[in-house]
Amino acid sequence: MAGQYDAIVIGAGHNGLAAARVLAGRGRSVLVLEKNNYVGGMAGTRQVFAGCRNEVGASVLFPIARELLDFFAFEKHGAEFIELPVMAINLAGAGQRPLMFYTSRARQLWHLLRHHGPAALAGFARLARFIAYPASVMDRFRPDSAPRSLEELLREAPDEAHREQLRLAFTGSAMDVIDRFFPDRIKHHTFRSLLAFAAIQSTYKGPYTPGSALCLIYTFAQSGDGGLMRRVKGGMGSLSEALARSITAAGGEIRLSATVDHVLMEHGRATGVVMKGGDEIRARLVLSNLDRPATFQRLVGESHLDADIAASVARAEHRGAWVHMLFRLDGLPSYGGEWAWLNRDPHNRFGGAMVASPEELQRSFETCDAGELPAWFPVAFQIPSVMDPSLAPPGQHIASAYGFCFPCKAPKSERGKLRDQAAERVIDIISGYMPDFRTRIIDKAVFSSDHFASMHGATEGDFTHGLIHPENMLAARAMVPGSAHRTPIDGLYLCGSACHPGPGVTFLPGYNCGLEADRALSGT
Repeated sequence: MAGQYDAIVIGAGHNGLAAARVLAGRGRSVLVLEKNNYVGGMAGTRQVFAGCRNEVGASVLFPIARELLDFFAFEKHGAEFIELPVMAINLAGAGQRPLMFYTSRARQLWHLLRHHGPAALAGFARLARFIAYPASVMDRFRPDSAPRSLEELLREAPDEAHREQLRLAFTGSAMDVIDRFFPDRIKHHTFRSLLAFAAIQSTYKGPYTPGSALCLIYTFAQSGDGGLMRRVKGGMGSLSEALARSITAAGGEIRLSATVDHVLMEHGRATGVVMKGGDEIRARLVLSNLDRPATFQRLVGESHLDADIAASVARAEHRGAWVHMLFRLDGLPSYGGEWAWLNRDPHNRFGGAMVASPEELQRSFETCDAGELPAWFPVAFQIPSVMDPSLAPPGQHIASAYGFCFPCKAPKSERGKLRDQAAERVIDIISGYMPDFRTRIIDKAVFSSDHFASMHGATEGDFTHGLIHPENMLAARAMVPGSAHRTPIDGLYLCGSACHPGPGVTFLPGYNCGLEADRALSGT
């Protein structure tokens, strides 16, 4: 069926742009429609504080498959990567040595040996070997791959030992894995705390909850670029801005402040979109960068959904159990007390995590699940202007933080008050390590998952588009067997993080969808 465009992409988040770039590069006429006045979505950059560039969402670039780095050529279109000598510093409480992650492999090994000992180094190496196999079959960084079910992976495993490894990785708790490699609660406190935190940050689980091991595997999976974290000059949105320039250079079109009201449906097929003002725009294919409930319940409409589609949409769990905070500071805060020695290297103040024991983290999750505010929050923090002064006015810094285990199931009428209380506790936790942090705050903004729902259209404010739970991943991330992106509605594709291989700023869901959509347009 002929259309005004070959493809319309709903949403200019990083995956929507990735899909559009693939299609435009292959000569397809493509239109990207974005309701906000900036690109990038939850990986975008905008001004929240005067004179600053702020990230409301993703802030650090994790591994990207080499094929995608070569294809998108971000630097050719104006993006600039910043290497991080210290990728993260993990602080696990009084009397505990910080655990650092360095870009330099030699420096990393020396740090582990000197500060944590050969047993810890050996445990980390053994954990990495354990993770390698389940991570490889997960295909988190393999372009143009269709997801397989756990049952398929178990059948394909070479022997029973590998099958048992997969069962543990995909259905066990994080602590079932962590206890194997770091069993001593006292000697291994820092490692246990960090790994437990890594296992729950994109879930709605505690580290002792069955199924939490999967997020641990997902977090530490490696790609072809060595698994190094990086920053992007000007903020994460600079990557999406570079993609947008490359799309227009290839003949594609992007419209900002353009809100799609609903998908145009004719004879059971998606044939375009209807804009908020009533204008119709037709296309041979429609690609949605939104999650499943946002796509099917809001944009398609329940009248067009049969029972199977409705059940598939309802299966994936969406939660936003966190508060996100942005700060403008009058200077760079300093570590105090037993951590003051960290001030010798400014890179140590770039960011990381502030964590406690797995037992404390489990209690925090169970408290939040009961709809109450936990006494303690695990915190991910960052002061990106340490590495990129262009983000803030001279003499100032910007900072961000996530506090996890926020009671997102509490009644909506109570969540505003709980959000503000949680924000104060997050500031207290940061100030416990950096005593002058609170006094340096000039401006702050506090976002909950409710804000992400309204700003970005994410169901329940869930930035994962479906939590990293076993029942949401692998083949459950697909709606049509053998395809990662087709939906049961003819002409409608999903291109965002709701698809395989899942969340994170990897650009893979969008890239893969672009390839699949191009084949469909070619009739292959």
